[in-house]
Amino acid sequence: MEVVWVHAPIQSGYRDAAFSVCVSGDVVYAVGFDELLGYGKQRYRVESLTSRDGLPIARWTDEDVHPLATLLSCTTYGDRVYVFGLTNRFWSALIFDRYLKLARRVDSENPRFTPFSAVAGEGYIYVAGAELTPAGTALRVLKLAPDDLAVVGSYTPNLGSANSGAYAVDYSRTLKQVVVGGFDRIDGISKWRVEYLTPDLELVKVVRPDIKGSVTGLSAGADGSVYAVGKTRVVKLSRDGEVVRSVSSPPAVKVYAAQEHAPSLGANVAAAATDEVYVLDGGSLSVVDGARISRGPQVASMMVGSMAVNSEKIYVAATAVAGPTWGWIVAALRPRRRGIFRR
Repeated sequence: MEVVWVHAPIQSGYRDAAFSVCVSGDVVYAVGFDELLGYGKQRYRVESLTSRDGLPIARWTDEDVHPLATLLSCTTYGDRVYVFGLTNRFWSALIFDRYLKLARRVDSENPRFTPFSAVAGEGYIYVAGAELTPAGTALRVLKLAPDDLAVVGSYTPNLGSANSGAYAVDYSRTLKQVVVGGFDRIDGISKWRVEYLTPDLELVKVVRPDIKGSVTGLSAGADGSVYAVGKTRVVKLSRDGEVVRSVSSPPAVKVYAAQEHAPSLGANVAAAATDEVYVLDGGSLSVVDGARISRGPQVASMMVGSMAVNSEKIYVAATAVAGPTWGWIVAALRPRRRGIFRR
């Protein structure tokens, strides 16, 4: 796999981190935070880059700083970019135009919600994450109106005192369902949890593979299958939610399966682990291509967040860690043609 470009903006000298990327036309958007104003003074940050060569187009940073403040997820709908994050006091939903002009922002103190993942589907924006409750954490999915970010639907499983949470959400156009990946913790053991919901957030089914930990990345395929990753496993679920393939490598945190024709992937799947981006065979989940994106002694740590793919490239955001200093990395990779249409 060819690393086409790597965007590594000037670091603050403290901790800057990037979590997710999304693509709209010829523009790539990356979200995270920086500490340009000093250690422990975090602020929201969004950057837009040209998809062709990674040149910066625009940047938006929040006016306020907090001990904790980061943007975690983004998705596009029409000509707008939807971005979600949280501070130590509230969580935020923001709408930008293509040029990162802020069109709307909503900050909410209730619920105490961490919006790890977002996707557009059926004319709405779905956001999945974890709500802080008196008993611990609870998986929650919100359905937002795209114009004003009003909450028009909400879902959380009835698990009693058991903890749960979600790190990934996707909308399957084939199934016409919202698919959520995360965990539940029952009897002190955390295991994978995948939920299938209608567009109105009514429960269709729950899949609980016997895998410890949590789903950290999830993506729906064109045939209704779902791919899920969680550092220790890569799993393919059939359109009925059955595990049809499970492998222990690569230790991926993020995953992307195209729901429409994408020459950059063909029938394959993109996955990202620390330092590496891979192309996996969509059936066997074996590695058919891969590349390292970090440079020199740095380690490109993959945080929870979304990947993106267009007709030519795979895009991923990571955080370069070199001692106490962190920095953004946004990379574009082009798979080799020999592996693209392998089935």
